[in-house]
Parts: sequence; C-alpha cells; structure tokens
Amino acid sequence: MTSLLKGVFQQLDWAEDEIRRAMRRHPSERDLLYHSFPLLVATHKLMATEFVYRSHCRELLERLVNDADTRPGTAAEVCCLCHDISLRAPLRSHAAGLYFRMWATAFPGKPLDDDSRQHHEALEGSTIDDLEAIARRKLAVKNRKLGEITCDGRHDGDIVQCKYAGA
Repeated sequence: MTSLLKGVFQQLDWAEDEIRRAMRRHPSERDLLYHSFPLLVATHKLMATEFVYRSHCRELLERLVNDADTRPGTAAEVCCLCHDISLRAPLRSHAAGLYFRMWATAFPGKPLDDDSRQHHEALEGSTIDDLEAIARRKLAVKNRKLGEITCDGRHDGDIVQCKYAGA
C-alpha cells in the first residue's frame, strides 16, 4: 500500500511540476493551466515511468493552451501502444516507423536511432501518417476535456485574480 501511494504521489508531483513549467511558457494562460490538473490522468502502466508520464502531460497542456482537442491519444500513449504490440509480434516497417516517429515526438531528449527513423519515414511516410491518425483516434479518451471551470478565487490557498473566479 505504501509503495502504491508513493507512486501516486510521485505522479501528482510530476503533473504539478509540468503545470508550473507550462505556466512559465504560457504566462497569459496561468489560470487555465492551474485548473488543468483533471486532464493529466495516466492511461497506461508505463506512465509510472517519469519521462513517459511527463511527456503525456506536456502534450496535453500544450493542446489545452492552443485550444486543440485534448481527447486524441498523445505521442506517449502511441509509444505505449507500440511497445505493447512489439511484445506480441515483430513490428512491420510502417509500424516501426510510427514507433520511431512517436518516440522522437514524445521523448526528444532520449536516444534514438535517427538513421533508422529517417529510413522508415522515407519508405513509409504516408502510411505512417495514416497509422498515426488511426492510433491517436483509437487511443482517444472520450471524456478527456476540461469542461466548465469554477474557481473560488484561491489558488493553493492564496487569493488570486483568476478569470474563472465566480464563473
């Protein structure tokens, strides 16, 4: 039980840290980002790994501030799917290309065989585009949207001028 709670609290810390970082990148959207926590739900067991979960959060937060749909699967979620499939059967060229593409998108600081990625993109680029669209659609979380925000004018106990206060 202690181990399980430790993991949950760790993910809470990562999510809050990603929200703070997004606030620094988008100061005009601080209020929206403060209230974004409900979007940052882990959807795969591999999101217990910090870099996977943080990437998932970053993509959702960027979509939110850009007024994009937060429901489709994230690059991290597609990587988790590719991981699971690769454990059951060898990936064909276009599926491996999708994995390489999503890895480069989700985890730009993590090592990647860029020559192999470019090879797959050159051979299978349009098929990878189609697979990406299908994967993101199939991994969509129907209720992963912020909805109506209500605020009592306090953030972390401090009185603030939140644009959602009194809404």
